[in-house]
Amino acid sequence: MSSKLDIRKVLFSLGLAASSITSKDLSEFLEVDIKEVSRILRRLTRRGYIARHRRMYIITDKGLSMIRRKLYFKIRRIIHGGRNVRKFRFFKRKGEYTGIEIGSLKELVEILRIISPDSLKYHIEKYDLQRWIEEEIGDQFLLFLVKKKIGKIENAYDLREYLYEVFSNRLNNLMMLEKKLLEIREHRNI
Repeated sequence: MSSKLDIRKVLFSLGLAASSITSKDLSEFLEVDIKEVSRILRRLTRRGYIARHRRMYIITDKGLSMIRRKLYFKIRRIIHGGRNVRKFRFFKRKGEYTGIEIGSLKELVEILRIISPDSLKYHIEKYDLQRWIEEEIGDQFLLFLVKKKIGKIENAYDLREYLYEVFSNRLNNLMMLEKKLLEIREHRNI
């Protein structure tokens, strides 16, 4: 895991996280041995591509500038969707269409407060909302966050509250990152 491509994968994953993350969580997200991830994190820290604060790592502007273009298009699709993103339709438990469909994380956060908790739980249990997050908007990190606690929540209302908190925090972090990436681009064009 010491090739330049793998270093870029770690950098990209840190960028995609859009917030500080522990080496343990990063190794779980990447499904790579923690010792290998820690070795690369130390190297990236020495080079100034990432910063460490206590046990958390975050990508620096120098690191972001290396992956700026690829990361920007990835998070733009997550936040705003796109023409080739298949919409997700919400159904009630019995397969009755609710009339609600979404095509981005932004739309998902907006409807979470009005969608029936039972409808949301139905889709989580069927794993189709998670599949849509992974396959259509392509947010593997959000899927990682959801999987961490989702199985432990039984009550539909508690599930909706938990998902609203996770999804809205993720959206806010990605929107701040999108703004930062645009500022870096503007600064490079000056």
